[in-house]
Amino acid sequence: MTKSQLYNFADDNTISAKANNVEDLLKILQEESELAVKWFRDNSMIVNPDKFQAIILQKGNSNRNKNYNTLAIENIEINTTKSVELLGLTIDNRLSFEEHISILCKKASSQLNAISRLQHYMNQKEKEAIINSFIYSNFNYCPLVWHFCSCKSSHKIEQIQKRCLRIILNDHESDYETLLQKSNKETMNIKRMRSIAIEIFKTINNLNAPFMKEIFVEKVNPKVRPNDIVVKAHSTATYGDRSLAALGPKIWNSLPESIKSENNYSRFKEYIKTWFGPTCHCTYCKNFTRKT
Repeated sequence: MTKSQLYNFADDNTISAKANNVEDLLKILQEESELAVKWFRDNSMIVNPDKFQAIILQKGNSNRNKNYNTLAIENIEINTTKSVELLGLTIDNRLSFEEHISILCKKASSQLNAISRLQHYMNQKEKEAIINSFIYSNFNYCPLVWHFCSCKSSHKIEQIQKRCLRIILNDHESDYETLLQKSNKETMNIKRMRSIAIEIFKTINNLNAPFMKEIFVEKVNPKVRPNDIVVKAHSTATYGDRSLAALGPKIWNSLPESIKSENNYSRFKEYIKTWFGPTCHCTYCKNFTRKT
């Protein structure tokens, strides 16, 4: 398979390719998929056509709302769709993750409804333990992937946390900022940015997978701010500026020098808890970043 990339995780196998137009892309994917299916059968492994999925990510509006493109692999037809589920993530063809976050919020809201009905039988500590286990766990899976969602989707997540804090504190009058202060909590957005900073720390200190160094590149012989990493320029917002490779370095470079210079993992995780986001005036940060 020379024209595509193959990604494996346990028994899940994903093939990706890029081309200048949809016709060439479908041709490449069809040829490479046939090679993969042949390899499976030659090695006495079973291919499950019911799990085959296909999606096309494309700049611009063309083809985004269409799902009639079809791959034919050994008499098996696979229609491209607007979204696919991969390893528990719902990925849409706009990379907005609106559908994924909507699913998370609906699940969390349903769980909160059940907890709300039982809250009078629990004290604050018990409510907090249950909410941490059942509600927050929904948003702790792969946040680095879907963090770059819209403000609307991010707001939905903050609303879930607002409901959580109202139940924990038994406070149905205070605004979100007050609830955060009373519970000593950060916004969900800040929590995700802290997670990104931790991943960058692990990458810089060789505690992460080697391929992460392709995303986060340390400056070569920096004269000023020696602990910064390279901020790469991108030509688009959706597929460039709002990505881990672009936002990650900006988050890291905005950390205080005292935190960036720390080289002990345990101490870094403690120090990062005192950081409440970059000083930024963009709409996204202004809505969801709480200042210290």
